[in-house]
Amino acid sequence: MGKKRGYFTFLFRTAPRPDWIRKHGGVIYHVGRHSRTVSAMLESPAQLKRIMLKEDLLYAEPDRILILPQPRVKKVFGMEELKRYAKINQQTLTWNVQKVWGGSPNPYAGSGVRVGIIDTGIDLDHPDLKANIAGGINLVNTGRKPNDNNGHGTHIAGIVAAVNNKIGVVGVAPAARLYAIKAFDARGAATITNIIRGIEWGIDSGMDILNMSFGSRTGTPALIDAVNAANRRGIVCVAAAGNEGNASGTGDNVSFPGRIPAAVAVAALNRNNKRASFSSTGSSVDIAAPGVNIFSTYSNGKYAILSGTSQATPHVSGVAAVYRQKRGGASTVKKRLRARAVSLGPDRLYGAGLVQVK
Repeated sequence: MGKKRGYFTFLFRTAPRPDWIRKHGGVIYHVGRHSRTVSAMLESPAQLKRIMLKEDLLYAEPDRILILPQPRVKKVFGMEELKRYAKINQQTLTWNVQKVWGGSPNPYAGSGVRVGIIDTGIDLDHPDLKANIAGGINLVNTGRKPNDNNGHGTHIAGIVAAVNNKIGVVGVAPAARLYAIKAFDARGAATITNIIRGIEWGIDSGMDILNMSFGSRTGTPALIDAVNAANRRGIVCVAAAGNEGNASGTGDNVSFPGRIPAAVAVAALNRNNKRASFSSTGSSVDIAAPGVNIFSTYSNGKYAILSGTSQATPHVSGVAAVYRQKRGGASTVKKRLRARAVSLGPDRLYGAGLVQVK
């Protein structure tokens, strides 16, 4: 049997055992601090076979790449173009934020609440965001700032907490503290290990909410374990339901991690409160939010209009931040999300319905 180098994530029954993997030639590159996972590079299938003999090893899987859903980008604006195109000379209240609030957001909403954006980073110098950016980590290029070289993460961040100032847009929770957890590279690709590292960084750094605007058709036990670990520590994990839906709304196609019971899975709505045709459906859908033609911040100081359940998710993270500000624990926040939502139709399409602050 020839050598075939591979990267794997291992899930143990009680606690991670890097010593066992190292004993059989594995080169460790991550050990879970809160999850029961170990990630390692192996030189041959024979090494994997020997490692799998460990009694308390539950699962081993290739450390695969997860790709962000291709965003539906309608328009990207520079500041000057924005003023000409939209005739905006000052901050505008977008239809989607207004719909979630039932009016204008409280400028102090979300104050002191920590929201981690696990994504492509955030434009750290964006004039509509930088006052609310409180920290972060770059898991793609260790030691560098978690700046966004894709645009997706910055768009998400603006929906959550664009600053209440005189320019651009305002977020759902305009006083929340944003943390850029850069797990995805410029192409929108991340290893499962880097996503797990992002979740664990969020636990260590005291996040109140983790926004996960990404998904995969298949679940990985290691990622499930990490999300469950964050949930046990009182973090509200908000995730995209996915863009795998169809016009008829049939099938059970909610993505992971949204499909994990500990996460809040968010479906996408259009301006008329109807499910977006691409929005995934199924029993795992928890709630719905605007996700079609959403105007928000973008990388390089720009703004953009995008669509997807990725865009719906940060509306719920923003509302959760408003609830958390009132000192509600994770379970209380989740109950409020459901209790205050406006019912729109079948749970498998809309969950509890349109997310609402009031």
